[in-house]
Amino acid sequence: MKSPEFSLLSSLREELKSEEFIQPHYKESYRLAIDCLASGGRDSYQEFLKGERIGSFLSEEELLFITEKVENLPTNNHAEETSGPQDNESSSGTYWPVHSDVEAPDLDLGWPNVMQEKLQTNIDLLFHPPRQNNPTIKEVIRKHIQDARQVVAIAMDMFTDVDIFKEAVDASIRGVPVYVLLDGFHLKGFLAMAENQGNMRVRTVKGLDYLCRSGAKFHGAMEPKFLLVDCLTAIYGSYSFTWSFEKINLSMVQVITGHLVKSYDEEFRTLYARSTVPAELCPQEVLFQCNGPHGQLILPNTQSAKNIDQKDQLRHTLDQISTAHFLPMHI
Repeated sequence: MKSPEFSLLSSLREELKSEEFIQPHYKESYRLAIDCLASGGRDSYQEFLKGERIGSFLSEEELLFITEKVENLPTNNHAEETSGPQDNESSSGTYWPVHSDVEAPDLDLGWPNVMQEKLQTNIDLLFHPPRQNNPTIKEVIRKHIQDARQVVAIAMDMFTDVDIFKEAVDASIRGVPVYVLLDGFHLKGFLAMAENQGNMRVRTVKGLDYLCRSGAKFHGAMEPKFLLVDCLTAIYGSYSFTWSFEKINLSMVQVITGHLVKSYDEEFRTLYARSTVPAELCPQEVLFQCNGPHGQLILPNTQSAKNIDQKDQLRHTLDQISTAHFLPMHI
């Protein structure tokens, strides 16, 4: 290796040459099998596999996920969508734009500019259950949020731990910008816990879209799980912010400081750029315009134009949402 500090796959090194990694794996028969599953269900999928004499390449969990999450085109639109020329180069026979024409949302509460390149990387490992004379993962997470002074950024699949959430709310009350990115499939659990969201931005991120020739589509989940504090420390690993991970699940995390934190800084901002305001935080009444030019919640023009600083404006906005959303819910 040219640099002993990082692996060949480190994003901190120069561009990798093609001979340094295995080329992406693709099989046309797999794509056709998934098309059959999405449009015709398990029987169609199994029939295709039998006809092609190939074994199943999807786990039971993946089969359930696709059949439950797939969205098919309405019947009257099906002919329209499939009558045009097909792109045989795409993995799913559809058009995949490289750039979006939608403006990315701003980190409007503020984001520190830290020169991580000048810092020495240090990585500590923590486990659950904790090793002898070591703190628990949850203790370390709470302490870092308590000590935050510039920003708390959370990217998490499941977030239902009330203690960690309280630390995030307390940080926002101290004036620390708090950003929370959640996997859209698990938003409901967070909303059931978070009746008062304090001064923070809460958004959802979905995985990649998979588009079939028939027009059926589904998307994946957001799996990265990390906490970024002041852009100086990242806590990354298999630990989700739930009771089960505090008490019964085996897990481990890396507590990272220094140069390598730059990668987590960049990744959070990348995830934030593809995030959206969840519909559950947008009341149906025309009180707010959700997903505005910068993805924020915007007060209507009829609202009082009094000067409100950034912290109070966000609190006012989320209090309004809480009033509209967290009355008795019928789900």
